[in-house]
Order: sequence, then C-alpha cells, then structure tokens
Amino acid sequence: MSHLTIGHANAQNIQASSEVQSLESVHQLVLEYLKQKADQSILDPEFKIRELSDRLQLQACQTPLQIEDRQKSKTIGRMTIGVSCDHPKWRVYVPAEILGKLPLIYSNHAILKGERISREDFRVELVPHNKIPHGAVTQERSLIGMRSKRAISANQIIKVQYLIPPYMVFKNQSVNIITKIGSIEVKSRGISLKSAVEGEQVDVQNQQSKKIIKGIVIAPNTVLIP
Repeated sequence: MSHLTIGHANAQNIQASSEVQSLESVHQLVLEYLKQKADQSILDPEFKIRELSDRLQLQACQTPLQIEDRQKSKTIGRMTIGVSCDHPKWRVYVPAEILGKLPLIYSNHAILKGERISREDFRVELVPHNKIPHGAVTQERSLIGMRSKRAISANQIIKVQYLIPPYMVFKNQSVNIITKIGSIEVKSRGISLKSAVEGEQVDVQNQQSKKIIKGIVIAPNTVLIP
C-alpha cells in the first residue's frame, strides 16, 4: 500500500471554515494523485472520478489527508483510491478511471522465423488503451534485439508470444570461458558451437586444448563452466 499526501494547504483552506470535511477536497486530492500516477506513462490521459454522495458527512480532518492505493503499479483503467484521515479517524473509497492511449507496435514488413528484430522492422501507433489486444507489445525498447519465434506478416500487431530472447552467444563465434575452481576464477577463450540465449546450455570448444565442454551462457559472449 502506498501513502501520499497532496495539496495539504488547499485542503486545509477548504476545511478551515467548517466542521464538515469538504468532499471537493477529497475529489481534488484523488484527481491530483491520478495525474501523478499517469504522468509520462499514458498519452492523452483523461481522468474520471465518481463523486461521493452529498449525503456523506465526514468530520473535518485535522491532519493532512492521505491517499491509499493498493494497485500502485496499475496506471490505466478502473481503480479504487482510498482517502483517509488520522484525526479524526475515517476512510472513504473513491472509484476512478484513467483513460488514455498506449503505443501499439505493428510490423512494417514480413519478418522471418528466427530473424533478429531491429527498429526498422516495426512502427508504433497510438491507440486507446482498451483497444490494445491481450499480449500485445507496447514497449519498443523491449522489442529491439528480440527474435521472432514464428513468421510475422506485414502490418501485423506484434505480440509477446511471437518473440524469443536475443542470442547472447553465436554459433562459430569467439566467447569468453569462465571456469571456477573453488574461489579461483580461470578465464580462457573458446568457440561456441551453437547460438544460445542467456541461461541456456551450450557446447564450447576451448581454443587451446580443442576440448569440447558444456557451459551456461551468463552474459553476452560469456559462458560459465559450472
């Protein structure tokens, strides 16, 4: 749960002249929080707040109002934001919704199975968040360098299930071999006998001994011999 105090001075001015908490101060607090929550992650954001009933009578809060958000990582869609007071003790929940646009990624042309994806292979279009298909890629940074798990047609929405991680070592390319003997770390050079991703086991030929050994890819061009 996150706690955030916003607009204390404004809220105090609204409260000062009455023993009843202004619901407008509660609504304004929620609105300001939603704006902060959507900042830089949602494009063309819109905010909807279901106002509390005028029949609700809350004692004027003598301490700064606090925001309670149990879904802090959720930056778009429907949500419920809590507003609480420590003195006197009370808490209300305000239904709200953040609307806006997210980037949706389309292929510029056909992409072959196993092909490494570069920035020239796709384009980004902004669409309303509720039009984003399940599993669609919305972060172009996470796409560059990935490989296609299957053939992707031109002008197709790119989804996570179409992708596999980028290779960190490449077949017939030189790699660093790290061998640990107790607390001692020995480094040598070798040739990877296949392309592999991080965490994958790969056969490597030691350049000096020509012996083929099995290792685990731990970083770009780096293989650890357990």
